Amino acid sequence: MMFRLKPMYEVRGNGRYLFKSLRGTFKQQQDIQLIEKTRTLLTIFTTWVSDKKKYVCRNNTVKNWNLLQENVERILFTNETDLTLRVKSMGWKVLPVTKVASSTKVPVLKDMFYSAFEAEDSIFYAYANGDNIFTSDLTETVKAILKSKLSDADDLLLIGRRTDVRNVSTKEAINHDVLRNTAYSRGSIHSPYGIDYFIIKKSYPFLEFPDLVIGRPYVDSFLVSEAVNRKPGHVIDITLTSLAVHQVTLPGKQGVNEGSTYQDKDFNFNLLKSRNPNYSRGNTNCAQYFTLFDTNMTIAIKKRQRTIDKRCI
Repeated sequence: MMFRLKPMYEVRGNGRYLFKSLRGTFKQQQDIQLIEKTRTLLTIFTTWVSDKKKYVCRNNTVKNWNLLQENVERILFTNETDLTLRVKSMGWKVLPVTKVASSTKVPVLKDMFYSAFEAEDSIFYAYANGDNIFTSDLTETVKAILKSKLSDADDLLLIGRRTDVRNVSTKEAINHDVLRNTAYSRGSIHSPYGIDYFIIKKSYPFLEFPDLVIGRPYVDSFLVSEAVNRKPGHVIDITLTSLAVHQVTLPGKQGVNEGSTYQDKDFNFNLLKSRNPNYSRGNTNCAQYFTLFDTNMTIAIKKRQRTIDKRCI
């Protein structure tokens, strides 16, 4: 289900961006000093296979993620030689895909996280689908959370809804202000189940997490439902302060829900049958916390004081 709405992060857009420019470099330097010098703030990773139809989209992703260069490492998981060379030449690190589901040959999410943990010493680690691009709001939000008491929680999980945008050009992908305007003018924010990225720390309790594969239904709703069921739980919905653009490349509903078009679309569902999970709670509205811009146009973290979605009960 998809709602045709204007992305909510634009409500205070102009004022906020002006405020950011007035803060100047001194504030940025202060933020950087808060991050341990021996560790990067964030390692963000993804995976894909070569596809001529996705060429512009994938190049947009590489170039866009490169703009997140402040204390951010980028990793592509692939076993393709040509793809490895191309992405490395554009400044990314490449790691091999070490574990796939035997019946689908699609990478296992948990093992990608473990490989990223081993490859980079970061405070936070993020998996995002390869069609997703971001703005500097992502790192600003992560830094705000790092300063909060919630950053001490071992099971901290940051999630957010994606905004579906068709035919994203390279010009739009490589300019954060242009991308924000594009998302606002012709984007559709997905339902609360449209979660295409997960941000955690090394301490996240992944030990008993099943071998779910990326890019297929239920990997997101299961991860989130398990996290919100954990007591006290430390899931933060960062939708209001961090734009995540899903580059839609296929026509119609297929493009918006691409994971459901694959022959192995039921892999995760079948793997989880015996657990009988409550998928209805696997949405952003069930997160115990959320971020927003306060009256000073700074990022604040609030605890949900009431249930905004009956499915979360």
